[in-house]
Amino acid sequence: MAIKELRIDQLRNLVDVSIKPGPGINVLHGANASGKTSLLEAIYLLIIARSFRSQKMHRIIQQDKTHATVCAKLNITDRCVFVGMQRNLNGDHQLRIDGVSVNTAAQLAGAVALQLIEPASFQLFVGGPSKRRRFIDWGAFHHYPSFLSYWRQLQRLLKQRNGVLKFGKMDDCVRLSFEQGFVSVANAVDQLRQNYIQQLEPVFTQVLNELLALPDFGLSYYRGWSRERDLAAVLESSLQRDMAVKHTHYGPHRADLRLQVNGQDAVDILSRGQQKLVIIAMKLAQGILLTQALGKPCVYLVDDLSAELDQHYRRKVCQQLSALKSQVFVTCVSNDDLADCWPEAVSVKMFHVKHGQLIQN
Repeated sequence: MAIKELRIDQLRNLVDVSIKPGPGINVLHGANASGKTSLLEAIYLLIIARSFRSQKMHRIIQQDKTHATVCAKLNITDRCVFVGMQRNLNGDHQLRIDGVSVNTAAQLAGAVALQLIEPASFQLFVGGPSKRRRFIDWGAFHHYPSFLSYWRQLQRLLKQRNGVLKFGKMDDCVRLSFEQGFVSVANAVDQLRQNYIQQLEPVFTQVLNELLALPDFGLSYYRGWSRERDLAAVLESSLQRDMAVKHTHYGPHRADLRLQVNGQDAVDILSRGQQKLVIIAMKLAQGILLTQALGKPCVYLVDDLSAELDQHYRRKVCQQLSALKSQVFVTCVSNDDLADCWPEAVSVKMFHVKHGQLIQN
């Protein structure tokens, strides 16, 4: 997949902005608050139907305007697709694919793999388990067509179980009405997550080794309950506790991806620069695996790449991005920040962003 043309209007400081990016590396440089990150945000909004910067529409839509629009011409499996997204102040959105209204963005998100690397990606280290579950589920969603259906069923059944727990009791008749289904769906979600991590781990290790020498770094998947016990038995033994706290303590909704160095939490050992390189390796590995396993290319949005990385590591990351043979959008403050980082044979398209306008260098 590649973005052939992109047009943005009334999104933050971007007004009637259009860009024809290259199929490979695209560098957006400019001063802070010039609109670089907003352009990445527009791409993300178009494909995922939400912003990665704010959940409040009034912060995304330009002041005194009622909506923002993003339109694009996409090349998906050698076919041109026209996509348009409008987000309104009240939170509603309209999505059209080739002129046909679509009710959910899942259809487009499934066809277009989008990988985001930005400052908030540090939440993979310092944030709660939900951030790391989202990382796992991104891969499971793209690799296994059944995952989204199982995941939605899990959310519904978990909500039902927690709703009953809030009443402080759960008799056998009520439990039998949905708990068997909950266990079945939970096991299905867990199995797909496990399968995905098993595939991802060797790819991640290879990418990380090319960026940073961390031989003792490891990923370990915790499924949300003991590996030695069946979930049905776990729920049975924890029922009194669940009723006391009024929510389900064990299950896939408690899953986590543990990042460790020598068995210790990596966040306590690695520097910010090292953490950033690990995060980049994790995200790149996801895209590489997707291409290897399914032949599906990934579009990468990389915000503020040069921050917290010296020239040596910037060059290493840029070499990895170039080797992907995918469309990449990278932001930096100065065009000199990454000037000597790309391999000579790689074509890099440069755009200067200034006061919400783009000028190709």
